[in-house]
Amino acid sequence: MKVSTALPVHIHDLTNRLVIHRLSAAVLPFAVRSRIHPNVVSLTGLGFAVASGTAYYHWREPQFVALGFLLMIAWHVCDGLDGQLARATGRASALGRLVDGVCDYLAFFAVLIPVAISFPDWGDKLALCLTAGAAHAVQAAWYEGEREAWNRRARGVFVAEPRPATGSWLEVGHNALERMIGTRTRPVDLALSRQPELRTRYLAVAAPRVRALMPISANGRTLALPLFCLMGHAEWFWYWELIGLNLFAVVMAVILRRGEARIVAASDGVLDSA
Repeated sequence: MKVSTALPVHIHDLTNRLVIHRLSAAVLPFAVRSRIHPNVVSLTGLGFAVASGTAYYHWREPQFVALGFLLMIAWHVCDGLDGQLARATGRASALGRLVDGVCDYLAFFAVLIPVAISFPDWGDKLALCLTAGAAHAVQAAWYEGEREAWNRRARGVFVAEPRPATGSWLEVGHNALERMIGTRTRPVDLALSRQPELRTRYLAVAAPRVRALMPISANGRTLALPLFCLMGHAEWFWYWELIGLNLFAVVMAVILRRGEARIVAASDGVLDSA
């Protein structure tokens, strides 16, 4: 998501700002000149994810962990590049959004299922992987919802803007989940609509908290997986998703809502500062 550069704060974490976005921006001119279709970029990214999964199948060997990690970075670059390319070339379309969404959803399956089947008790590990994947889906929907809420408030929109119920069944399900847990209109929206001058304060208070959600993002998971592999316990990644990230999400949700509550109180004249 792109946040207006006119805003004093933004919610992109360091991994995006310093690495992924810069790499995507560096490749974009070449992609435009080469007339590569954005859907080809999306599918290429999925190919990198499949290759990463093939490398991670050998996660007990550090050189394959390093290779798998680098291939996932390539996926992240493609994941950012396809949308940039579509906008730059005027090729944005419903089909492109569908292809991009499906490729994004399949990427982590392509990486993690090979890890699961690399274990002797692969059936149990696959069940663990899929259960953690369900938690991943809920966490990702909440994460994207919180980012979208910050972005729309930054644009001066104080009513939830649900995403269109179109695309693949995976995307429709994700959007429905996001609407339930992350994008609803909250009391802070009413407060900001009543007193627009509080918007700058809200953005400054909320931005670092939204940035702190990075462990739940795809970037955070890409960083966590090789660490657990190098520790000799790839299966701990799924326990991290099921226990660690769920607890983290609950704590961060409380912190975010408390910050919003202070803004609401300030709008009512109860607090002088947030």
